[in-house]
Amino acid sequence: MKITLLLLLSLITFSAFAQDNQPPPEHLSESFDDRLLHFGLNFTPGVYWVNSNSANDKSNGASLGYGYGANLEFYFTPNYAFLFGMNITNITAHYINDNPNPSPNTLDSTITHSEQLQYLQLPLELKLNTVPFGRIRYFGVVGLNFGFLLKATDSYTYTNTYVGQRLPLYNLSYSGTGDISDQTDFFRVSFVIGGGLEYELAGSTALQASLTYNSCFTNMNNTSSNNVNIKGIELMLGVLF
Repeated sequence: MKITLLLLLSLITFSAFAQDNQPPPEHLSESFDDRLLHFGLNFTPGVYWVNSNSANDKSNGASLGYGYGANLEFYFTPNYAFLFGMNITNITAHYINDNPNPSPNTLDSTITHSEQLQYLQLPLELKLNTVPFGRIRYFGVVGLNFGFLLKATDSYTYTNTYVGQRLPLYNLSYSGTGDISDQTDFFRVSFVIGGGLEYELAGSTALQASLTYNSCFTNMNNTSSNNVNIKGIELMLGVLF
């Protein structure tokens, strides 16, 4: 991670020097608005999956999620900006918690989770724009996303398997739905990297779209014995003013 950040810093420094010391090609447009502050609205569907950091947990497939909110871009050079925002994100996490017991005449337990999580997310990212090509310019984003839990519920199936030496095996299972806010970590942090494009409509108004990889590196649960986190691919569709 340190090497990646060092390379990224070097690339940003080199790009800023190159763009400040070279005249723009004649075929490039200068029509994009040059204000220092831009406000935007966005909708963000995504595909998410669980990554397990404990031996008893494993992913149980991917799921769809979505988010919506607003973002603010503050430009400190003509092409580079700090990106702040406030988004509501809804994620479903599918995973299985398995607790086998090797001793005879005991119960093995398996819990299949389908957790619905809602977060207030505050991104803090760096946005790197190219110079305009007509009405289009491309950009990359990299940074962190800080999330705060709003609500969490779990639709679970709990299965007990009796393991006996001479008696036949049998299963006992039941399902339910409940609030798990007290079992879910309130705070989450994820690393975000991706890219996209803007299409200028008129003046400061532009359509934008991007595809980003969102990798959470904090535990979704508040117990170290049940350590999983969520990763995803997100498509952002928005309007920038």
